Amino acid sequence: GDARRADTRCPVCGGVMRRVGSGTQKVEEELHELFPHAAVLRMDADTATAGHEKLLARFREERIPILLGTQMVTKGLDFENVTLVGVLSADLSLYVDSYRASERTFDLLAQVTGRAGRGSKPGRAVIQTLAPGNDVIRLAAAQDYLSFYEQEIRLREARGLPPFHDLYLLTVSGVDEGQVLRGCSALFRALKFAFQGVGEVFGPSPAPILRINERYRYRCILNIGRFRDTRERLRSILLRFYEEKENRGLALGLECNPED
Repeated sequence: GDARRADTRCPVCGGVMRRVGSGTQKVEEELHELFPHAAVLRMDADTATAGHEKLLARFREERIPILLGTQMVTKGLDFENVTLVGVLSADLSLYVDSYRASERTFDLLAQVTGRAGRGSKPGRAVIQTLAPGNDVIRLAAAQDYLSFYEQEIRLREARGLPPFHDLYLLTVSGVDEGQVLRGCSALFRALKFAFQGVGEVFGPSPAPILRINERYRYRCILNIGRFRDTRERLRSILLRFYEEKENRGLALGLECNPED
């Protein structure tokens, strides 16, 4: 719970540290400075409230030269006059808390780079990243699906991840953080006992977003191979969890191989 101001200089070399995050509004401002005579259409959560189809129709019918947007502009767009696509901070999605991070990053980059040159005119894609040597980004830029799959499936197998193992995410939530943590700790012990020798249990740990709608959230993760009694054992643990009076007011959610 400690809080302090962020350092303005690197504690190792003493160099000045600047925040360089670029949201769509900041990028829009820079585009206007670089291309003062070109119209820019921004498509993000703020501008698409009236419907992204209307924005795309404007882009097509009014022949607006620059479309700027979040991930919502990457999928399913087919404009023959688009000849240049740029991706900013392409590696950010690699570092999210999901075993699917590499797969999703590859999919996103492969899709967005495929938006250029879909008609008779040749296209070009430019990917900006802090990790140009990363295999995921390199293979996505080359549209090399097979090599990415072969590499990713080997890593999944070596790390004991789906589709070779199952990941069960159990999330305890409630309004009292202390009670939630105690409930999650008891859940962790029950999982360790039930799956001793056949699976690994991690936790309890706070969810990436600890508090939503006034409820705190802690979780445990079970990593286990294709074990035939897994779901029956989990069912028993869930039933016992709700029978304990100490857990009144708590909710327990269970996901298998969660998307996030």
